[in-house]
Amino acid sequence: MPVLTIDQTTVNTLRHALHHQRFTPAGLRELWGADIDDALTRNNAAPARWFLTGRTDPLSVMANLFVCAATMDAEVVRTSLGTHLFDAATATGALLERAGTVHAPFALRAVEVPPGLSGHTDEPAPDPTPDHIWLFSDHGTLVRDEPVAGDFVLGVGGAGRTLLNITPRTPVHTALDLGTGCGIQAIALARHCDHVIATDISARALAFTRANATLNGAHNIETREGSLFEPTPEQFDLIVSNPPFVITPQGHTATLEYRDGGHTGDQLMRTLLAQLPNHLTTSGTACLLGNWEITHATSEDPTQDPETPTDPTHWVPHTVDISVIEREQLTPAHYAETWIRDGGVVPGSSRWNADTAAWLDDFASRGVTRIAFGWIQVRARAVEPEAATDDHPPAPPIRHFESRPGPLGANPGGIAQFLDVRFDLIQWLNQADDNELLDTAFIRNEGVVEHRHFTPGDESPTTITIEVGIGFAREMTVDTAFAGCIGVADGSLTLRAVAHALAQLLDVEPGMLASQLVAQVRDAVVSGILYPNS
Repeated sequence: MPVLTIDQTTVNTLRHALHHQRFTPAGLRELWGADIDDALTRNNAAPARWFLTGRTDPLSVMANLFVCAATMDAEVVRTSLGTHLFDAATATGALLERAGTVHAPFALRAVEVPPGLSGHTDEPAPDPTPDHIWLFSDHGTLVRDEPVAGDFVLGVGGAGRTLLNITPRTPVHTALDLGTGCGIQAIALARHCDHVIATDISARALAFTRANATLNGAHNIETREGSLFEPTPEQFDLIVSNPPFVITPQGHTATLEYRDGGHTGDQLMRTLLAQLPNHLTTSGTACLLGNWEITHATSEDPTQDPETPTDPTHWVPHTVDISVIEREQLTPAHYAETWIRDGGVVPGSSRWNADTAAWLDDFASRGVTRIAFGWIQVRARAVEPEAATDDHPPAPPIRHFESRPGPLGANPGGIAQFLDVRFDLIQWLNQADDNELLDTAFIRNEGVVEHRHFTPGDESPTTITIEVGIGFAREMTVDTAFAGCIGVADGSLTLRAVAHALAQLLDVEPGMLASQLVAQVRDAVVSGILYPNS
């Protein structure tokens, strides 16, 4: 398949045209409306093609070529875009002219960046506050009716957008994007990291990364070819990865480089997490996506022998803390259907049936009942052995796992900011004993609301629920005592003082109530309902 190259002699022309014609997420949504924009998100280009038919304004022509993969009359395109832009686009290979027609061999999409990344490029741009990134990639199943090739380079899918949104954006010196694909994560990292290394097993993917970095003015990105950590022996302040984690029956289906890591089951994720701590600096962090298998044994007995680990919290050494948030579980049939369709295989075809059988045979051979998908955060442990004493031994490594499916809450500062603060609090709770919590004053998140449910005619509620609108939009059922604790959490009283006052009010034993509240507060802090007032 062809490879795109963009040099400095043409990049300014392309960048200026994309900005001037508003080839941006907001500009395109304004062009064709929310309904068509949402259809594209669902991988349906038919409404956009209908809308663009016969339109010759520059933005519509660019969208028709780069988003919908249309073949258009060359003179119509030249007249609409202007000779200067037309010549620049054909010179780079972004447009191909043949027999009086023009088509775009590569897709070009504008991707919105999360909060905290706008306005940071290393050279002047036409847009002083860029809230988007432009990305070339191969045209995918949005516009193709055939399976994609093995060296296909994906644009930004759902997983890539998720990683973009959950990655911490604290400025650091060095960062690694492992499995870069078209380069979206590396280009985002380049806005808050001094030096970024982007790796991939695909030479084509790295060529797209270099072209996209040039287009977006990100000149602090270095590319290296290789698998996992083979090309990067050094350590990094931040590692992000949307690795080729898709569990594929090895040797029985077509291999797609962008998603198949060449390992059986979830072995790629196990290997990646086992090696990762060696490549973090002493204060380094990592943010990853991944799949892991759930087998008959693990689903029936979650407390089984730790020598047969059940989830990614077991796959890292004790030199790091890890937090795993499981976002989804799929059955083997649903998982196979999802990824076979993702590869462009036509449902009901002979290949569809053969691939499905291969996937289900593969899962059955290992007793897999479900496949989980989730977010993984890893932090190097800042251990100071000299500070430990017999009375205050070092806290054990954090192995935090929770299942949080469903839609997210409202996070004005971005979900990454919530996750970063959340991990800080998990680390604090890990080393804080009950007395420290009792001596801490807590403050209620301003987005917390309380609901009381009554049987008609009764004075006392049958159920009290607490909801928080940020983070994962948690809802907790609480008792009267904890509802009272949350109600007075304005940061002025320690938990010990609150427990003593509530014990008198409810006529219960103070020590027992204090122990109960400590346990409830630990959960509420992780959920974003309460914060220590410090």
